Amino acid sequence: MGRGLDLLCRLAFIVIAITLATLTHWPNLVVDAGIPRTDLWAHAIAYSTWTFAFIATGWVAPRGSWKSVGLGMPIALLYAGIDEYSQGIPGLGRYVTLEDFGANAIGVGIGASVWVVWLIIRDLRSPSMTQDH
Repeated sequence: MGRGLDLLCRLAFIVIAITLATLTHWPNLVVDAGIPRTDLWAHAIAYSTWTFAFIATGWVAPRGSWKSVGLGMPIALLYAGIDEYSQGIPGLGRYVTLEDFGANAIGVGIGASVWVVWLIIRDLRSPSMTQDH
């Protein structure tokens, strides 16, 4: 099951990452659902999903370890910054804003926090699992 789950998590992340990169660089894309600053909600949701999935891949540390969250979160923040900055490429008709990056960062925090809550619950239920593996 471990190898199958690894493959599933990694494929899911790749799909999420490609979709996010495509949408964030789509020329003149407008996100408006009638809610003020809908785009900020989209940024937060997208980056919480990206971060959760990235940590699940086990690429930076074993999935289900504190180290995976500790390394995954700053990598996700770095990517979120690069992604936002690269939207300033001339011809895309996109804008680079601190508000967007802030929403990205909130999303990263949410995605990582889901893992933290899961790890706390796991460690409280099984004290022998408190060490990273």
